[in-house]
Amino acid sequence: MKRHLKGLFFDYFVINLGIILAAIGIGIFLVPGKLVSSGVPGVATILYYGMEIPIGLTILIFNIPIFILGVKVFGKEYGFKTFFGIVGLAFYTQTFQTLLNNTSVVDYAKGGNLLLAPIFGGIFLGAGMGLIFRFGGSMGGADILGQVISKYSKLPVAHAILILDMLVMGSGIVVFGIEKGLYAILSAFTCNLILNKIFEGVSHSKMVYITSSKYEDIQEILTNDIQTHTTTIMTRSRIQDSEKKMIMVIIKNKQLRDLQVFINRIDPMAFIVISEVYEVFGDPEDE
Repeated sequence: MKRHLKGLFFDYFVINLGIILAAIGIGIFLVPGKLVSSGVPGVATILYYGMEIPIGLTILIFNIPIFILGVKVFGKEYGFKTFFGIVGLAFYTQTFQTLLNNTSVVDYAKGGNLLLAPIFGGIFLGAGMGLIFRFGGSMGGADILGQVISKYSKLPVAHAILILDMLVMGSGIVVFGIEKGLYAILSAFTCNLILNKIFEGVSHSKMVYITSSKYEDIQEILTNDIQTHTTTIMTRSRIQDSEKKMIMVIIKNKQLRDLQVFINRIDPMAFIVISEVYEVFGDPEDE
């Protein structure tokens, strides 16, 4: 119990650190540079300059109903860590904006290099999101909506989130112009690059071992949604003295997050082991 509490405290400590880094990227670099990032923070940027609505308030107002929707659709998996991420991002982003009087550390109005905004904004936001995702947290918004859309449309989660992000960033181009839009795309590229390095590690693939009582459902998800080949291994539990089927699958890093979401939805108690894969040879269909 004591070890569990220590682990839980460490998770929230790192998630909180990630939220602070993400808020620095949004509140200190992207928003002052009028760069529309993806998701709810991007919408908040548009509303801030269009209607002078505080960034933190918009993040909170938009994310709370999205969070409730996620809980209704998927249940307890959208628990306190997600709520913590939503409230924390709204609080820290608004705090940084207030402390800097809604300006940036670089004065763009006086000739400051605007290129610093997408580079450092993307770095801080990507690093923050990577830490948050790696320790089971979320910042709500497009992540939840993407999973809801995927559930009812069979569209892959990554594609659903990409469509939502394109809509938000496209709106930013309409409001702030093509030049700011191109800078925003650069920030998104930088953000995803850093996020992937932190969340997924240095290798290009992962080997995943999955043991679950809902083996067939997970097998179907891997085949139809993740679209990958699997290997079944028979295992024996020493405690229960019974045989179980274990799935072994090698997936690309970008597929890992979708897989975790699907498994958590089907069987939150599934036993999962993930390891790095540096080289893969041969064809899984070749017998």
